[in-house]
Amino acid sequence: MFRNLISFSSLVLFLLLSGCLVQNKTELPKKENLCQYSKYLRIIKISNGFLVEVLDPDLKAKPKIFKITKAFEHIAVLSATHVGMLCALKQQARISAIADAKYLYDAQMLRLVAAKKVTDLRAQMGLPTQKLLQNGTQAVVYSGFGNESKALQRLEGTHLKSIPNYEWREKTPLARAEWVLLFGVLSGQFDKAQAFFNGVEQKYTALQKSIQQNNKSNQLPVLISGNLYGDQWIAPAGQSFEAQLYKDAGLAYLFDNEQGTGSIFKSLPEILKKGTSVNLWLNPGQPSRSKLLNQFPKAKFLPFYKKAIYCYTAQTNKYWELAAMHPDLLLSDLSQIAKRQVKKLHFYALLK
Repeated sequence: MFRNLISFSSLVLFLLLSGCLVQNKTELPKKENLCQYSKYLRIIKISNGFLVEVLDPDLKAKPKIFKITKAFEHIAVLSATHVGMLCALKQQARISAIADAKYLYDAQMLRLVAAKKVTDLRAQMGLPTQKLLQNGTQAVVYSGFGNESKALQRLEGTHLKSIPNYEWREKTPLARAEWVLLFGVLSGQFDKAQAFFNGVEQKYTALQKSIQQNNKSNQLPVLISGNLYGDQWIAPAGQSFEAQLYKDAGLAYLFDNEQGTGSIFKSLPEILKKGTSVNLWLNPGQPSRSKLLNQFPKAKFLPFYKKAIYCYTAQTNKYWELAAMHPDLLLSDLSQIAKRQVKKLHFYALLK
C-alpha cells in the first residue's frame, strides 16, 4: 500500500531534528535483548536504566545508541503512531509537541492541544526548533524517512535528543508493535509497555493459530491492496508487515512474491491483466465508491471494482494512532473480511 504515513514528510524533514544525538561508538553489551521481534530496535537493561540501539534499515552498520537513565518529561512525537503508543501507556502528559493536530484521535490529546499544553508544530512551521526549546522538549521521536543528517548536524549542541523510529520498515506486525517498548523506556514506563505488548502478542498469536487451524481449504480470497496514483498502482511489497498480516489473516495477496518491505509500483495495464483473479480490494484510500470514482475515475474499469472493497478511511485518525500497536485488532478485522463473516470491525468498513 502506498506508504500512508500521514504526510508528515515535509514537517519531518524540516524538524528531524534536534540535536544532541548521543551515539555510543562501542557495541552494546552482550546482554539479553528485550525485543524479540524487531529487526531494527534493541533494548538492553543496565543497572541505572537502559541502552537503546536503533538500526537504520539502510545503514545497519551505523546504529544509533542511546543511554537512557531517566524518563523524559517532555517528548515531541512526529507521527500519529508515536502519539498512539504513548497514549496506550497513559503518558499523554509527557507529549510536548505533535506534528499536526488534525490527525489526532485520542480525546485527551485533543483537549491538551486545545488548552495549548501541547504544541501543534503544523501551526508553528516558521519556528519549530525555537518552540521546542521554549516548551521544554527533551527528546524528539521521528519516522526516519531519510535526508535528516544535515538537519541534525545543524542542531548539534542543543539539549534535544533526536531518536528515529523505523517501525514502518518492520517485516511483521508484531515487530512493528514492539516499538511500544521504546516509548516505555522514554517515558519511564517500560514494565507497563512490556505488559501491553505481551497482551497484544498473546491475542495475535492465538488468533493466528485459530485461523490456520480453521482454514481447511486452499481456496483463499485473492486480495489486492493499495490504490491508483495517476496510471500507477501503489501497493505493499511482499516482505512488508502488511503482506505478512494478509497471510496471517488467511488471504492470498496478489503481490506476495514481490521483494521489498516498502511500496511497489505497477502499471495500470499490469493491474488490469493480473487483477482478473482478485475478489477483494483493500485500502483504496477512499471511504465510499462515489468518492473513489471522483478521485480515480479509471477505477470503474478495474476487474475487481464490483467486488468487495474495504478501507479504514471511515476512521482514518483512529487507524493511524492505534493500528500499529494493535495488530491483534487488525488481524481480527481482516480474518472476518476473509471469511465473509463480518460481525465487529475495529478499523475497516465496507465501501458502499
